[in-house]
Amino acid sequence: MKPIVSVFGFLLMFSAVDPVSAQEEDLRPRAFVGRYIQLDPIMAPFQTARCIRYEIVTVRLVIGENLTARYACWIAPKMHEEIMFWLWDRTLTTADFEGDRKAEMSQAILKFVSDNTDPRYYEAVEFAGGFEEMDEDSSNLSTLCK
Repeated sequence: MKPIVSVFGFLLMFSAVDPVSAQEEDLRPRAFVGRYIQLDPIMAPFQTARCIRYEIVTVRLVIGENLTARYACWIAPKMHEEIMFWLWDRTLTTADFEGDRKAEMSQAILKFVSDNTDPRYYEAVEFAGGFEEMDEDSSNLSTLCK
């Protein structure tokens, strides 16, 4: 009996997970693995010299801490609607969709989202271009969270 326990202990010793790698691994359930949630495209109105036009904006909410992914996923459809109304209420121009002003708008949306949710849910807001590829995990997460 003692040799069996010794062999079992020996195998258990080598199968233990290194504590450093355990901290770095993704703690989310497999369904919630992904870097960001890509929301459906939004038609954002902006003012030109002659009339109001629309820019199609695709917003990506970058997931914050590992343990908040489930809640971030659950609240994402509501944030899609809130961002849509937020963009509608602002007086945007064509310059808001280019360069530094686009980065400023991204930070303003992140502040708006953080104010309406837990600040740990999302760590950044990105704008996706028309045909940017999504990684498979983020694509699956985005589909799950709609």
